[in-house]
Amino acid sequence: MRAQVASKVKHIEPVRALPRSVLASGWLRNAPPGVLDAVAGAARRLRFADGEMVFARGDPPTYFCMVVSGRVRMSRVSSGGRESVYSVIGRGRWFGEISLLDGKPRTHDAFAVGNTELLVLDRRAFDRILAQHPEGMHLIVQQICARLRVAFDHAESAAQAPVDARMAARLLELADRTDHVVQISAEDLGDMVNRSRQTVAKYLQAWEDAGWIRRQYRQIELLEPGALRRLARG
Repeated sequence: MRAQVASKVKHIEPVRALPRSVLASGWLRNAPPGVLDAVAGAARRLRFADGEMVFARGDPPTYFCMVVSGRVRMSRVSSGGRESVYSVIGRGRWFGEISLLDGKPRTHDAFAVGNTELLVLDRRAFDRILAQHPEGMHLIVQQICARLRVAFDHAESAAQAPVDARMAARLLELADRTDHVVQISAEDLGDMVNRSRQTVAKYLQAWEDAGWIRRQYRQIELLEPGALRRLARG
């Protein structure tokens, strides 16, 4: 079933209630005040329940989103019914701009991971802000370039690095900036590094025994991120 924002979520407190430090993240990190004010005036905060679809692959491009709290899982389902997870988007990150820029349908399914709040710009507001503030387009291009660089790094890592190093790198990438907690299952992490849940679980158990991480249901807390960084670097 296709996700429809208007029928599935409720508008909550206005964007102006957000601290400037929260709004000025992702593509808005270095945005001038005029762009920040335009986004604050047009955006809305929306809430999704755990597992609720934000949008579906093939949906028309309707909005540009930032994660305020919770996570968003980006994935595709194969013809055989297997879900492949491409990314888990955390707090402060924007997503969904590609389809708004080229006008083509969504390329992935997006699901809330945990109770999730999003900051949302609809397509009309997105186009208006970029038309009125051309510097905003430059900021979005920078974001896209940064993601391409990450994608190239992942492709190189997948070809060369051992699976445990790839796992460590992905966990560090997904970790929250403040509390080092990643909302992800062993199966989802396995999809991201192209290994089985059993293989991933074996390494996670070893890391937990070593005191590097602490696991709970669909959650991994990084207790020793330095050790994971050393492993990721090889």
